[in-house]
Amino acid sequence: MWLSSMNFTLKLRRKLMSKTINPKDYQHPAISQEIVDSVGKQLREDISIYDNGGIFKEVENGLKQLFELEHAVVCCNGTSALYSMYYGAGITHGDEVIVPAYTFFATASPLFLLGAIPILADCDESGNIDPKSVLEKITNKTKAIVITHMWGIPGQMSELAEIAEQHDILLLEDVSHAHGATYDGKVIGSFSDGAAWSLQGKKLLTSGEGGLFATRHQKFFERAILLGHFNKRAKLEVHLPEHVAFTTTGLGANLRMHPLGAAVLLPQIRNFPQQLAERREVAAFLTDAISSIDGLSNVPVADNVNPAWYAFNFKFDQDAFEVSREKFVEILVSLGGIEFDIPGSTCPLNMHPLFTRPQDVCPEYAEYAGRFEKGDYPKADAFHASVIKLPTWYGENYMEYAKYHVQILKECADKTKR
Repeated sequence: MWLSSMNFTLKLRRKLMSKTINPKDYQHPAISQEIVDSVGKQLREDISIYDNGGIFKEVENGLKQLFELEHAVVCCNGTSALYSMYYGAGITHGDEVIVPAYTFFATASPLFLLGAIPILADCDESGNIDPKSVLEKITNKTKAIVITHMWGIPGQMSELAEIAEQHDILLLEDVSHAHGATYDGKVIGSFSDGAAWSLQGKKLLTSGEGGLFATRHQKFFERAILLGHFNKRAKLEVHLPEHVAFTTTGLGANLRMHPLGAAVLLPQIRNFPQQLAERREVAAFLTDAISSIDGLSNVPVADNVNPAWYAFNFKFDQDAFEVSREKFVEILVSLGGIEFDIPGSTCPLNMHPLFTRPQDVCPEYAEYAGRFEKGDYPKADAFHASVIKLPTWYGENYMEYAKYHVQILKECADKTKR
């Protein structure tokens, strides 16, 4: 009975709202005339750049200014930026690297290319790596701690920095979700030993496919340049005596961003403050809405952080509803809330065969097999089992998209509650 009643009510409300917006019309990135002109200009100038000049220089300088960075290099994707970060930091065979148990798998998968060993640490209530769990994982083989600022909410940087300093290990960041987020007023990615950003199509700043690696260490930067930006660029930026002999050949990879991707990205950098402000406005609206709905709750956000809101997650309490989380989202989507989603491949890493039986594809990891068992990371499991995701919209009609989805959410929650 409740489903038929809800269908009628929501169809009527969607019909009224559809006069002003259609959720299928939302586009990210918004392909403005400025982006079209930027790509056209680059097509006429150069579609292959071998050094650090041209549009690469413009993009990297823009990103360094925006994110308060010292050394930075754009890459062909976020995974290659992470690989550059790990190689640049000197992580090698047998090194243990503590990574979040709950993250997108590319945070940790490049470590296998270096023969390093990912060590999973459980998450806190926000979904970010828990410093207490990190402390439990440190051994004499630990080379680095990695934090992913999940869904754009900065993690506990002060506590992690203190642990890293006390144990003389590196602190590295996956900033793929957190473009422009701040911690104690400082931009995320600007004060660790190294940081990597994905600039893939869904990220806040995007080149379609792309990535960024940044560090304050000259040695890490030069190693990353040698890894993926050989010859002309390496000869301009690699100066340490131990590296100079390898500038022509590099170290075997080509990780350059495509100039046309850079042309898509450049206008977004200029307009990013407005995008970020609008996403934050949407997140504030969604936070208030979720707090008013019984059975749903917000992911906690510390007072000293300002998230970037790559996405907006909220928690579903199974005991409060007659339907499962999966059925709840299915109903929301069927009623027009097309952007409601349950994160899939972003999950506890021990759900992926790469982390539970890596020896099947990497025989050298035979001793590593079976290290991570089901139930070893209860907070990560609980977080993954409870969250529902929405975008944070920006641009034309951005608040209307948010109001549209909240209206459906409130009605659905009311009709399905116990």
